[in-house]
Amino acid sequence: MPHRHLYLFSTTQCKLGNVYLASRRFFAVHTSVASVSNNTNTVDLECLPTYRGSSKARNMSTAANASESPMPSVHPTIQSIRSMRKSLSPSASVGFVPTMGALHEGHLSLARAARSQNDVVVASIFVNPTQFLQGEDLDKYPRQLEKDVELLREVGVDHVFAPTSNTMYRENHVTYVEPMGFDETREGSSRPGHFRGVATIVTKLFNIVQPTNAYFGQKDAAQCVLIRRITDDLDMDVIINIMDTVREEDGLAMSSRNAYLAAEEREKAPVIYKALCAAREVFESRFARGLEEVTADDLRDVVNNVLQTEPLIREIQYIAIDDLEQMRPMETVGTEGCIVSLACVLGSVRLIDNVVLRDTL
Repeated sequence: MPHRHLYLFSTTQCKLGNVYLASRRFFAVHTSVASVSNNTNTVDLECLPTYRGSSKARNMSTAANASESPMPSVHPTIQSIRSMRKSLSPSASVGFVPTMGALHEGHLSLARAARSQNDVVVASIFVNPTQFLQGEDLDKYPRQLEKDVELLREVGVDHVFAPTSNTMYRENHVTYVEPMGFDETREGSSRPGHFRGVATIVTKLFNIVQPTNAYFGQKDAAQCVLIRRITDDLDMDVIINIMDTVREEDGLAMSSRNAYLAAEEREKAPVIYKALCAAREVFESRFARGLEEVTADDLRDVVNNVLQTEPLIREIQYIAIDDLEQMRPMETVGTEGCIVSLACVLGSVRLIDNVVLRDTL
């Protein structure tokens, strides 16, 4: 059997509460077979050459004993996460999952995708103050670092970057990334300045972590378009992976803010996805009705009509029909498809969701 590179970590850890603050040294050895030991269970794995997606060996080990996966190393400082990154082999691929914490299955699905495609997986947990408007839920946004680190352990994340606001925005910080035009999108006009905060923090995180691949969920449609735009415009050497929205069994898009919903509100919340599915039906049935295109007004109207059936929806902030590349408003939609997105207030909770409509014929 030919020799391959096996990448290993030497870990130094100290414990704060139930969270390990740690540093890991990354090194390579030449071998043909690795005996990977985890407490009392040992799995013999054939070592694989390092290339993007070469985490097959790690996934096999995790599957054999997922409940005893090592705790991720938690890095509270930029210096710590950069030191880890610099210690990696130049050929090692790094998957990155930025989050604000309060993790749910949507976040974890991104981490699993990163685990399956990269040698090393990093997640960040940071509630970014610059993307919240005055009067929004910055202060009450759920913060549960110990629980989140445990969830990330279960899906095989290696490192967690968990800085404070003072770490990310030091005294005299004056530099921001201003994405032109995004405050004119429907989500941007509802939250002016929000996308400047998103663009700034994503740029900073990419500069710090220097990932090979980064993973985002489609639920935040405008954010996904924005991130692709800034990485292209600023020539960032990172591949952006947009993953499908993960939904509850009744269709509600998973979101950390779903925790704000009262029991009755949660019961009625699936009407949002029902309304978006009604737009999909109109789009997909156009050929049967002898149409090459549908109007944006037709799609908007059907979404609005479904939302209006639910009395708990006290405000429809917008229903937008936008192109897939730049979130620009469309008047008609044909084979090129579109994004149908909305924001509404159900009870006291602002919720967003979207569906991507593409021609499948």
